[in-house]
Amino acid sequence: MHPELSTNLFFDAKLARVELEGRERFRRVLEGDDGLTVVPSEEMHDAEPVHLTIHFRDGAAPTSANFLFVVHPALAARQVDVIRLTRPVAFYKQVAREAEDRARQCDEDKVRMRAEYGGPGGLRGLRLAGLMDAQLGVAVTAITLLVKRKPRSALDVQNAWSYRAKGRVMAELMLVNPGPKPWMPVEAVLRGRNGEELKTLPLWKPEPILPGPAGGLVMVEVEATKKQAQGAYTLTLWDADRRAVTLENVTFPQ
Repeated sequence: MHPELSTNLFFDAKLARVELEGRERFRRVLEGDDGLTVVPSEEMHDAEPVHLTIHFRDGAAPTSANFLFVVHPALAARQVDVIRLTRPVAFYKQVAREAEDRARQCDEDKVRMRAEYGGPGGLRGLRLAGLMDAQLGVAVTAITLLVKRKPRSALDVQNAWSYRAKGRVMAELMLVNPGPKPWMPVEAVLRGRNGEELKTLPLWKPEPILPGPAGGLVMVEVEATKKQAQGAYTLTLWDADRRAVTLENVTFPQ
């Protein structure tokens, strides 16, 4: 869950009773015949996981289902479909084998690409190699004065730039850590004004940003066409402890 974003749960049976822990901390809770919509309030930013128990009306097994709502600084499951139908064991074995094959192929591709390039590709590779040039079709804009740091963010923004090339956009940030502990991003997400998300590419070799004025550089790259990456976005990065940095009004060159 994410504060102020709705999460919808839909079930394949009518509901008899809903037991939601800490209901007063939700801005909205809507119970339907076969669904539940919850909107966490801002008070739940640092809250512990919330327990939810759903009791079904039809008496079939299982008669109830337990859930754990976890607050995340950036991500939220907007819709969850809950189905109580069972499947043969062979089905799950096949799914597991296919997942293992995909993971193995991804690992092999990652090793191969690192061996070939020795670094990230795309806009990050050009930037790190010092080859960023308008003649290569790369547009860049300084957005330091445009971006707005959301309250409760773990780090401050010293400088910010955005880039656009064919099929790629990137935000480059110089962040300063005012806290007592090092901060290292593990993941990031870009969210548009209507809630749409642009999934970022894996962060390449992120370095810890140590406390103090020196700061550290973070580059967030996304595969997106010019049509997809339009308007202002909210960029959220977080570390392993879910300490988040949220920047609003991130825009890219047109």
